[in-house]
Amino acid sequence: MTGRELFNIAIKVESAGYAYYSKLSEKSTGQLKEFFKELAEQEREHAKRFEELMKKYQEDQSLATWQNEEVSGYAETYAKAFIFPEIENETVPETIFGALKKAIEVEKDSIIYYNEIKQIVPDPKPIEEIINEEKEHLRKLSEKLQSEDLSTYSEGSMI
Repeated sequence: MTGRELFNIAIKVESAGYAYYSKLSEKSTGQLKEFFKELAEQEREHAKRFEELMKKYQEDQSLATWQNEEVSGYAETYAKAFIFPEIENETVPETIFGALKKAIEVEKDSIIYYNEIKQIVPDPKPIEEIINEEKEHLRKLSEKLQSEDLSTYSEGSMI
């Protein structure tokens, strides 16, 4: 798998995250609506940053060849097994609990994927920054899942 392909997967993950959080924002109200809208915008920004990284390395003739077969093979397999099934399933859970749990899983999986690809990029710092932002998303989503803000929702309620 080439560097370009690894970045394309990251862009696809972030674009799907943007779409998912946008849908959740549309189905939500109040603070929850703003919460999901903010996450959507951050995912859009991550996609742009991965596009910029790909353009940066596109001028580097080694982009097609810088890779570690073991790492890139693992990253590709991981993306196909765990990330794509989640992001390609465009169904938005009907409960806030389900929506948050799905978001948490995708955030965790993307962190794992980005940790793999940062091992083979010439300059891992920009990817490390995105990883830290994804960890912050994970923290916020986990807090939201545990928060009293959701006490008005029951397991079976709609977002």
